[in-house]
Amino acid sequence: MATQPEERLHLFGIRHHGPGSAALLRRALDALDPACVLIEGPPEGDALIRWAAEPGMQPPLAMLVYASEKESAGDGPSASFMPFAEFSPEWQAMLWALERQRPVRFIDWPAAVSLALRQQQEAEAVEGAAQQPDALDLLAEAAGYDDGEAFWNGLVEQYGAQHADGANQALTVFAAIETAMTEARAHEQIASRDQSRDLRREAFMRTHIRAALKEHDGAVAVVCGAWHLSALRAPAKAADDRALIKDLPRIKVEATWAPWTDSRLSAHSGYGAGVLSPGWYRHLWSLYAQPEPPTAEQFASLWQARTAQTLRGEGYGAPTANAIEAARLALGLAALRGLPLPGLSEMREAALATFCHGNPVPLALIERKLYIGQRVGEIDDRVPQMPLARDLTLWQRKTRMKPEDLELEMRLDLRSEAGLLKSTLLHRLNLIDVPWGKLLDAQAGRGTFREVWMLRWAPEFSVALAEALVYGITIEQAAAGITLERARASSSVTALAGLVRAALTADLPDAATDCIAQLQAAAVNASDITDLMQAVAPLVRVLRYGTARKLPEDALRALVGSLSIEINAGVRIGSHSLDADAANARVKAMEEYGEALTLFDEASLTESWRQELAKIVDDELAAAPVAGLSLRRLHDQRVWPLEAVAAAFARHTGDREPQHAGAFLEGFLRGGAEIILHDEPLLHLIDAWLCSLAEDDFIAALPLLRRSLTGFDQISRRRLLDTVKRGQREHTSTNTEPQDENPAFAAALPLLYRILGMETGGPA
Repeated sequence: MATQPEERLHLFGIRHHGPGSAALLRRALDALDPACVLIEGPPEGDALIRWAAEPGMQPPLAMLVYASEKESAGDGPSASFMPFAEFSPEWQAMLWALERQRPVRFIDWPAAVSLALRQQQEAEAVEGAAQQPDALDLLAEAAGYDDGEAFWNGLVEQYGAQHADGANQALTVFAAIETAMTEARAHEQIASRDQSRDLRREAFMRTHIRAALKEHDGAVAVVCGAWHLSALRAPAKAADDRALIKDLPRIKVEATWAPWTDSRLSAHSGYGAGVLSPGWYRHLWSLYAQPEPPTAEQFASLWQARTAQTLRGEGYGAPTANAIEAARLALGLAALRGLPLPGLSEMREAALATFCHGNPVPLALIERKLYIGQRVGEIDDRVPQMPLARDLTLWQRKTRMKPEDLELEMRLDLRSEAGLLKSTLLHRLNLIDVPWGKLLDAQAGRGTFREVWMLRWAPEFSVALAEALVYGITIEQAAAGITLERARASSSVTALAGLVRAALTADLPDAATDCIAQLQAAAVNASDITDLMQAVAPLVRVLRYGTARKLPEDALRALVGSLSIEINAGVRIGSHSLDADAANARVKAMEEYGEALTLFDEASLTESWRQELAKIVDDELAAAPVAGLSLRRLHDQRVWPLEAVAAAFARHTGDREPQHAGAFLEGFLRGGAEIILHDEPLLHLIDAWLCSLAEDDFIAALPLLRRSLTGFDQISRRRLLDTVKRGQREHTSTNTEPQDENPAFAAALPLLYRILGMETGGPA
């Protein structure tokens, strides 16, 4: 008599990324020896399964399914990940089937459908990361556990270490899991949950299961999340399932393997199916996967030895005797709690007591390295990858830069070929929105030939690489393509200047030339002087790379010159009738532009700029902060004698309304306290102005002066006051004998302390 289909169907309810589940599953598959294996996952990944057994495939890895056409991606999510660790049951199911040459495929709803639904906001969460109803809490409460997580660990994950007598007992465990989960789901209150997502997914799964049962005569093994067991076992008509999944939207997608990281497997990353401690689970799997597993004592000792080693790496004392004592304490805690082996809680508590003496800080420092882990997956060389991922792999080998799930600081010398090559790669990746490196030292491009980067790899960069394919099939092509597209879409002179600089630092000379042409065209019609000033500074700075990178220096110098001529010609008229925000933006831009002209070192432009500064100071319609900065620059560069500076200062602060005087003073005092402290004529000029004020005018000027000094720190303010005091004593002294401190100044000293924001007049 032929076996009925339902008798040939075997459902294995697992926990994603559970090492105990994975160990039990392998023993159950050995006992069942199914004709085919079906796994919860998107069918687009079927073509990728055959590569899982390649020797160079080192988890954590993820199947990446992404929208293959940019226009089809819409505004919503355009990619979906299905992560695997070496201790993930689905990964072990694939390896088991490949080792025995059994058919294996995925049976969940297509990623083409789930992505389309997510873009329409018909689904609630990221694929593979959805939070399932916590049905286990009901079972945990009945069994005396605190929560469903602890219950599952005690029932399955820790059980995996016991190596049941005979593989058939693993089948018994899975049968018990199905019974328990069926009962839990039947009583779970899910009124607040949108069930359409689960119902559609389970309809797809049942459809694949029916097809497999027709195709194969032997047993069919289904590996899925335990929540779905009862729905897959329950009778359902094929016509009803077809109706449920009919006419669902789809987008065009492609699939590939992508490296994943331990931190992204962790629940702390926000991944709904994540585990608290991938590093601990990897330790468990190392136990379960051994033909002759270590004893409980060896198991605890190995983990505490790793704890000691990691603590030593952070500079803490962790003697071997403490590791032995920690292992014994963990075993004792497990025995008191009725556990066959110490769990993560027991190991942590033992380490806290023995290594850290109750201080949680050292343990917190090693949390990232030990409990979560810092492994980054690797793809075998023979596995086909999307072109940009393949090109990045070649770049990583060429530059000897290995992606790591850890923040690492890297200092580059751009005068060396290796340093310049690494810098070029990181700049190009930033252009295509793959920020593997963040440039920390913004001054590195200003003639020092050094750059400081902070590196950290994230799995999401694989999505950005896939999205950048529309711009080119190599990193160089994609970076150039996206730069040109942004340049053509922009009319901002500042933005175009930034693109020119980005293209040059990324060693994309052709793209830089096109961006320069776009910038020249935009500058002709530009009317915003601030925007033009902001464009000059990055262009001048990039010229300082001249001996490190190949640059179109003549074209850049010509561009800077033409922009500077336009700025100098229009800055005075453009400084009329500016509101407060526009005036502050102009002042900041003028500072950067003036510094850029100094670096550019073109005498005619510098002289023209100084002439315009003088005109601004004398222009009654110029914004007060702009006039204040202009006068200050004329003084700093010794263009005007002190008498002329004092006269202009008095004109702008004397009979003018307090609001104008305050804004002028704020622009005049920009640059920090150090300059004022070392420029005695400037300090005396301000002091003389304060001393010349009538009482009412002095009181009115106090808030303005205080606002102008807000950028000075406490030490600088105290030094400034001491300098004023010293100058006052020198001023009141005679040639024959020293005089006591001026009584009037002493009386005014408390008020000066208040002006400078200082509570007391004690010594510095």
